Amino acid sequence: MRRAIIDTNVLIFAHFKDTKYHEEARRILSSLEEWVIPFIVLVELFWFTRGAGLDEKSRKNLLLSLLMNKRVRVSNNEPEDLIESVMLEDPLEFEDELILQQAEREGLPIVTFDNSLAERARKRGISVITYSSK
Repeated sequence: MRRAIIDTNVLIFAHFKDTKYHEEARRILSSLEEWVIPFIVLVELFWFTRGAGLDEKSRKNLLLSLLMNKRVRVSNNEPEDLIESVMLEDPLEFEDELILQQAEREGLPIVTFDNSLAERARKRGISVITYSSK
């Protein structure tokens, strides 16, 4: 079974048709049998859609469509992960650290369009499912 940890930007690009990587995000997601979505990613997605001006009904529909999708498994971090993430020098890395820890714990690759996150993942021995830069 092909499974991966999904970063927030992949869900954003897959949902919004006017984004640069829309088709690529949809292609990658359709190639996976299971999308492991860390809880923090759902929170980030909600924050993003609210900030992007999506109305309440559209935000709810997006989150519900993910939560009801048979390919989706929502994963939670352990308390130790939160402690380690809080201790990082750069608070902007908090969410990414939680994603990386989940990937390490489950032994899964990550899917992201964030080059910085991909680089950090590779340095830690985490595989990254990349997009084709056409």
